[in-house]
Amino acid sequence: MSTYSIGSRTLFIDAQHSQGAVAISMALLAFLLGVGLGWAGWGEGRAPALAAMLPLVVALSRTRAQAFMVAAGYSVGVLREVPAFISSWFDGDLRIGAGALLAYALIGGVTWCLGFSRSPKPWRGALAVCIGWTVALLPPVTIGIAGHPVIAWGTLAPGWGWVGVALSVAVPAALVYLLRAYRTAARYQAALLVALAALLATVGLLRDESHSSYAGSAVGVTTQWGKTSGKIDDVLDRVSSMGAMAKTLAAESRVTTVLWPESIVGEYNPALYPVLNIELLKPARASGQTHIVGMDLPLKDKRFENAAVAFYPDGRSSRVVARQPAPVSLWRPWDPVGSFTADWQGVNVLALGGGLRGAVIFCYEEYLPALYLINEARDDFEVYVAMTNTWAAESELASLIQTKHSLGMARLFGRPYLKAENRPAL
Repeated sequence: MSTYSIGSRTLFIDAQHSQGAVAISMALLAFLLGVGLGWAGWGEGRAPALAAMLPLVVALSRTRAQAFMVAAGYSVGVLREVPAFISSWFDGDLRIGAGALLAYALIGGVTWCLGFSRSPKPWRGALAVCIGWTVALLPPVTIGIAGHPVIAWGTLAPGWGWVGVALSVAVPAALVYLLRAYRTAARYQAALLVALAALLATVGLLRDESHSSYAGSAVGVTTQWGKTSGKIDDVLDRVSSMGAMAKTLAAESRVTTVLWPESIVGEYNPALYPVLNIELLKPARASGQTHIVGMDLPLKDKRFENAAVAFYPDGRSSRVVARQPAPVSLWRPWDPVGSFTADWQGVNVLALGGGLRGAVIFCYEEYLPALYLINEARDDFEVYVAMTNTWAAESELASLIQTKHSLGMARLFGRPYLKAENRPAL
């Protein structure tokens, strides 16, 4: 009996070890699948349409742990350039950049695995998809979510607007419902995922579209001036260069509005205005141009607003501010000094000149489709205007992935898209 008992216990322990090894292997495979989906969907020559598959892949996972790993891997795949990008804000410390990527992976994993249901009931599986999709759009978690599937439908259904938004959740929910209702075998589910991936990749590549720097009579300027040093000489050099560019653009009679990148002159000081007026605004008024300049406006409580200030030919000015600046680097609600304000209810629509009204999207906001949906539900405008400051991006890939997000939402609602960007210094 003792020999039999020992042998039985040994077999039981070996079975436990084997099951644990299988679980770890499946989790790793799920993570790599998510990374592959994010990598294939976002980047140069990639197909953002593949993002439409994320809710389906999560829902068809075998366990919630696998669903978490798929979503965490997807976040890593989409934001693979984040460690180098963020570390540039913190003296090149890659530990901070890696920590940020880990945080994004955890937020993405926890949020999207809500789209998984263990229940065999079809309606519960479909409902879980809707819950995951919705929560991923809502603050505060959406601030840490990249590559939301609704963006993919800008490629799949350009110009469909709210119908496209509805389809982005209804299609995967319906597929999950049908697969469970008919008790489809796992091998057929896998075959469906492969076929869908091939189809979406083909459609996405065929419909890939680069953004334009023009929208009607408005033009967005791309600079390569890098980080603002804050020194007066640097700011004056920038304003002088802006004036020279404005004179060149004035020769093009069709240009009535010039858009400059986010924070292009850094922190605004009233002493800067006379120089800005002489170098840029007076020539602009003479040529009938509107100039929209990105700057950081200090507040009395030692915080800042990330602003776009429009200077019109008749001498008037107007401004809008970012609704959601980048977390930690700019937006630090726990820090009473130096933090930038955030207000999702803020108005971000500016008159651009030439009869156009633009919804201004500031840099990090490009990742947040909920802000576009607020604009579409509430505001009257014609064009999306993106103002970014990507001086910290060591490669153009990080900037391109960010652009693909905002361009996808503009295409979904059939809006012209205009962008001004400040890239790393040459």
